[in-house]
Amino acid sequence: MTHVSGAVGYVDATLRDLAPFPWGTAVGTDDLAAAAAALSEVGARVLEALDARCARAALEARSESPWDRLRAVLREAGGTPVGVVVGARNLWGDLPLAPDVVRRFVLCAVDSGASRIRATDPLNDPEALLAVARACEEAAAEFVPTLIVGPSPAIDDARWVQEAVALAALPGAGTICVSDGAGYIAPSTLGRLVAAVAEATGLPVEVQVQAPGGLAPLSATAAVGAGAASVQASAGPVALVSARPSAETLRAALVGGERTLDCNASALDRAARVVGPMLPADRLRQAAAAVFGPAVAVPPALESGLISRLGRLGLSRSLVAVATESAAVSRDVGGATLAYPLGAAILAQAARHVIEGRRWAEIEPELVPVALGRAGRLRGPVAEAVIEVATAADPGDPPRRDIAAVSDEAPAGLSEEDLVLWAMFAEGTESVVARRRSLGAEAASRPGQPAIDRELLETLVDVVEASDEAEVSVEISGARVTVRRSVAAPAGPGSGASEGGGGGGAAAEEDDGLVRVTSPMVGTFYRRPGPDQEVFVEEGSRVEAGDTLCLIEAMKLFNEIVTEVAGTVRTIALEDAAPAEFGQLLFLIEP
Repeated sequence: MTHVSGAVGYVDATLRDLAPFPWGTAVGTDDLAAAAAALSEVGARVLEALDARCARAALEARSESPWDRLRAVLREAGGTPVGVVVGARNLWGDLPLAPDVVRRFVLCAVDSGASRIRATDPLNDPEALLAVARACEEAAAEFVPTLIVGPSPAIDDARWVQEAVALAALPGAGTICVSDGAGYIAPSTLGRLVAAVAEATGLPVEVQVQAPGGLAPLSATAAVGAGAASVQASAGPVALVSARPSAETLRAALVGGERTLDCNASALDRAARVVGPMLPADRLRQAAAAVFGPAVAVPPALESGLISRLGRLGLSRSLVAVATESAAVSRDVGGATLAYPLGAAILAQAARHVIEGRRWAEIEPELVPVALGRAGRLRGPVAEAVIEVATAADPGDPPRRDIAAVSDEAPAGLSEEDLVLWAMFAEGTESVVARRRSLGAEAASRPGQPAIDRELLETLVDVVEASDEAEVSVEISGARVTVRRSVAAPAGPGSGASEGGGGGGAAAEEDDGLVRVTSPMVGTFYRRPGPDQEVFVEEGSRVEAGDTLCLIEAMKLFNEIVTEVAGTVRTIALEDAAPAEFGQLLFLIEP
């Protein structure tokens, strides 16, 4: 193995790890901007600001445009480059998109200020990444293809390095990322793979690793020893909830060796203090418990939902069995990895097999085009049983959405970036556009009141933030504009998040002496852990801080909603299995 001296680049993933769907939906644009301001001083080579789960959280849970989030981050990032992560075929959404949509997306991202696009494909198909690569070349953006490591084939199979070589040959690729998103391979094995990819491709290798049981820092350290040029990490407790190496731990692990992490240690400490309170308390508890639980190869973003689902059915001890079966499912459908957007479907299929005690009686809809070879180049043979069930369930392949089709479907007058969002999230984009137009119509309906210049508002905000004043007011042509400093409410007992932060726990507010528990995400409300089990609470039930009140299902993940206060449940606002909107009242609790 070749040992390399010198600095190791730090690629920061904190912003992505703060606000993913579903548990990070309470983290808003202002929170991310504050986090970006703190991270701008840590010396990262790039801040990865958005990916598919973050975009979904912004649109579907908060009616916020991901483009606005990107620009807010860029305003605070200083001289640190900012990047986004996309799925090659579907960008941030679930539907396959035509190359002209991909091109316009990349141009919009670069116009907004992003300088780097990292692309993934669950089949590691270079043909799928080609449209992204060409668009980055046109826009003069850095393009980083990603080799996704998965459970199939075996890690010593020559196909991994062959796939890396094919990805590295894409136009404009100047770095290749090796990504192990669930700890599929041991640290020493990852090191050997990194060295082999670097030698075969001739490109600098970036490493993205998430692993259970605290293995992520060990894997990252092994990758550095093998010659990785840069490593993805997150700041402070954010690394815990994402099962990623913390930048602080990685830096300390490299002290005294031939290589050091290129970062500012004191700035990292300050950034961790800023982002830490944004994390929901129950998500921190889940992450801490996972460190001491079984080390299963399941993507961390999907693990808590899987645990909740199995718990509802009284099958909590089956987690290892489902993780093992997910590797078999991956192999059966042609070697697909568990990268977005297929990971949830593969795990759901594996859970179905374990729960029902039989294999391939049915198939998850997302796996049908994969098994039938319509989702890209297969990485291995498809099992006969899979082909049979997929053929029977095949609804036909939907056409890839192109700009012409999206333009015909979308309302007239959309901006270029809204049109691209509509291609991925029609319903969520419609909500954002309607909200924006409603605010514009309200302003226009007030005769005699002058429009307030956005630049003026931003200047006033800067004045307040830079001074000790609680508020600043100005009067323009008879209109008074006041900007007040927001003051976070103190965290309640057992809470790890300040008001406006967090995301996996329910928001709690006072309402005539009762504490309102609201939904932190869009999903389905369930009062009981399983169809044949007792409800968590009734009206009149006594609860203690940390007790589970209900489940919210979102994207096939079951998220426990816990109370942060002790008291008596006075109102249950929704019926079992009813849809829940972000911020919708779920319970009233009398402390």
